[in-house]
Amino acid sequence: MERLERKFRQVSENKIGVISKSPSVFQMMDGEQLIAREPGKNPRFYIKIGTKLYYSEFTEVTKGT
Repeated sequence: MERLERKFRQVSENKIGVISKSPSVFQMMDGEQLIAREPGKNPRFYIKIGTKLYYSEFTEVTKGT
């Protein structure tokens, strides 16, 4: 039963949202994850843990042709 429960949880999990500006700590729920694509900046991955908001910035590896 445990394996089946894990499968149902994975199917019902929300996908990571993509937004166009930095989120506010008050807009997000605990454990929520977002990617912000602000114009002129590298995309950032945000996660809220408890009352704090953390982010990690993506860096460009290669440019397409």
